[in-house]
Amino acid sequence: MRLTKKNLIKKHCIWVLLICAAFLLQTTFGFMPHIGQIKILPLLPLLSCICMFEKEKYACWYGLFTGLLMDVVSPSMVGYHALIMMLLCTFIGWVSTNYWRNTLLTNLVAGGILIFLSQSLYWLFFIEFKQTEGASGIYFTAYLPTIILNILLVIPLFFPVLAIYRKFKKEEK
Repeated sequence: MRLTKKNLIKKHCIWVLLICAAFLLQTTFGFMPHIGQIKILPLLPLLSCICMFEKEKYACWYGLFTGLLMDVVSPSMVGYHALIMMLLCTFIGWVSTNYWRNTLLTNLVAGGILIFLSQSLYWLFFIEFKQTEGASGIYFTAYLPTIILNILLVIPLFFPVLAIYRKFKKEEK
């Protein structure tokens, strides 16, 4: 099935608007609740859900766009998030296109992969390798609970993304 060009553009515009809205929610100070050092990051679960519904060529661009947005507000090396998100999203798009059926369970697995690897690699490169004192304590008290909470956030984000995908899933006449 192929989308008409008009519906394809509409769908991509909606995905970009959702990513921008999640980015604004995530980066607006005081808007997303924090539980101690545990943070809600709606951008990563949303990105994994979107990439599960897209082919790898589009998932790559969504990962790059999201990574660039994250690099804008990150104190770490410029381009780090863009590269990591692009690679992870390309992998998720490829696997979902070729091997996995798109279900809630596979979205949880893909979201788990994306969130776990992006957060753990950030901790490894920018906290552990800098020999920060108490790095393992930071991982177990801040990063690991954040990872678990955000993997669970895939569940409520899956259904709106599925509804948008189904709305635009029409055959070209």
